[in-house]
Amino acid sequence: MNGITVLLRTKYKTYMQATVEKLITNMQGSRSTHLKRILEETKESDGEAEVREKMQNLCSQVIDSISNLHEVFSSRIFVAICRGCWDRMGQNVLKFLESRKENRIWYNGSYYALGILDDTFASQMQRLQGNSLEDKDIEPPRSVVEARSILCRDTQNTSDPSTFFYV
Repeated sequence: MNGITVLLRTKYKTYMQATVEKLITNMQGSRSTHLKRILEETKESDGEAEVREKMQNLCSQVIDSISNLHEVFSSRIFVAICRGCWDRMGQNVLKFLESRKENRIWYNGSYYALGILDDTFASQMQRLQGNSLEDKDIEPPRSVVEARSILCRDTQNTSDPSTFFYV
């Protein structure tokens, strides 16, 4: 039985990852919804409103996908897939930041994008699941926390006050 349990857990994890990857690929299928491209096109002077406007199509796609997932899956699987998508988008931001550590011009846009993703995923999951969600379900995933850590750590090592973020 232990062998079967391990096999089933492995298959479940593999299918969940494949589902998340496919959803992310579909959500970011066009130029206007591709997160990396949105971040690349963000100017240093862009504020949250400009970044939110650039991310509007992506957020609409995320909201539609979350609503569709809610209709199809049980609560536990719905939360797991949503958190997987949220984490995967956070990984995109994290990779974007790691490849540009020496160039901080994209930090503001990345910071705002993380906040917008957090708001979108948490609010939509809360809207659809209500009180059945636990606090841990709407906490930002590890990749988002790591990306924020890069943003905060690197801004603390600079003397330029315009690069400080308030969390």
